[in-house]
Amino acid sequence: MTKQFISAVFFASALVVLVPTDSLGCPICFGADPDSQIGQSVNWAVFALLGITGGVLSGFVGFMLHLVKRSRQTLGQDLDRDRP
Repeated sequence: MTKQFISAVFFASALVVLVPTDSLGCPICFGADPDSQIGQSVNWAVFALLGITGGVLSGFVGFMLHLVKRSRQTLGQDLDRDRP
């Protein structure tokens, strides 16, 4: 069983290394006109995904800061005392 797994991993890594890099690019990303409608829509899609990811991550950070503030208040630590 272990020999089969090792040979499968070796075969998969050999395939990844030996695949030509030109075949990895899609027609839109590889050699398309960036000023075309498809290129512009792909750019807007990337910006939308970055905006959604940034919004979710900033909401997560804000929630963690809120939890820290509430835990300090619960433990009786004065928040105004810590500020210079």
